[in-house]
Amino acid sequence: MSVQAVSRRVFLQGAVAVGAAMMLPRGVFAAGVLTACDHFALMSDVHVSGGMAGGMAKRLSVAVEQVLALPERPRGVLIAGDCAYLSGKVSDYGEYVRRIRPLVEAGIPLHMTMGNHDQRERFWEVLPGERAVANAKLRRQSMVVEGQNANWLLLDSLNKTNANAGELGKDQLEWLAAELDARAGKPAVVMLHHDPVRKGGGERGSLMDSGALMAIVRPRRQVKALFWGHTHVWDVSRDVSGIQLVNLPATGYRLWGRSFLGWVDCQVYAGNAALRVHTLDAGRQEDGWTYQLRWRA
Repeated sequence: MSVQAVSRRVFLQGAVAVGAAMMLPRGVFAAGVLTACDHFALMSDVHVSGGMAGGMAKRLSVAVEQVLALPERPRGVLIAGDCAYLSGKVSDYGEYVRRIRPLVEAGIPLHMTMGNHDQRERFWEVLPGERAVANAKLRRQSMVVEGQNANWLLLDSLNKTNANAGELGKDQLEWLAAELDARAGKPAVVMLHHDPVRKGGGERGSLMDSGALMAIVRPRRQVKALFWGHTHVWDVSRDVSGIQLVNLPATGYRLWGRSFLGWVDCQVYAGNAALRVHTLDAGRQEDGWTYQLRWRA
């Protein structure tokens, strides 16, 4: 299944109701350098609350402003779950829609999956257009976003709202394997909310069926990278099989003092990807850090 961008009309209807990576010079993202690539902005853990007037929703607005200010606008924004603050209230998604509206009005498609602080039915209630592009058979917010140089497979790892652990489930894993096999000739990037493995791939993370997931992606050499959120900590490493492992930073709030808030600009080329960190905290040394991910053969 190939899912295309949600139209502005449908979206607004819902609004009513190497090692791991090589650091690169900052200039690699200069105007004129980016050619023949798939360009996405990646976010996770935006945690918007409809009942709190504080910083989390405002931080998402700042991230949206930064995306719109890029010299070359991305072909899409991918959000790896936890769109809502705590338990996925209707008011949370209403405020979330208000904060991401400028992206929609600018014609930039959004593709979103679910985290452990989301609630699917309420999400679909506020965003009925998303129900239309979700996997109806699985009743999950999972989809394929086809790019020029790589296919992105977004998985829904929400098991129980406001419980830490995640799970993909047998049916979704079978769907993933089938979709990968149907697209064996193009690199694939898998995105989900929960961390399937710890740094370097040697220990299970918060995803309960991580072993089954890794058993699918490791032998399928077209899978080049796994992206996730959940931990609120930025990290780039490499799995024992050569798959790049990228833990996205949180946009909404930090859990530990050493983490930063932000999002990632991602450029996917024929044989690699370039990532640049955009922080939301003033004066963070990580702002502008740039990495090259080299795809395994």
